Amino acid sequence: MEWDTAAGHAVLAAAGGTLTTIEGKPFIYGKAKFENPYFVARGA
Repeated sequence: MEWDTAAGHAVLAAAGGTLTTIEGKPFIYGKAKFENPYFVARGA
């Protein structure tokens, strides 16, 4: 769920990393039902 990844995403972004879908698209918040797609977290 979105609330499970939001804090980790914020820390990752502050450290210069990125969070995307497995297709490489931006990870979007505010989706219907707040469900996350599969995602990839990359460090800087």
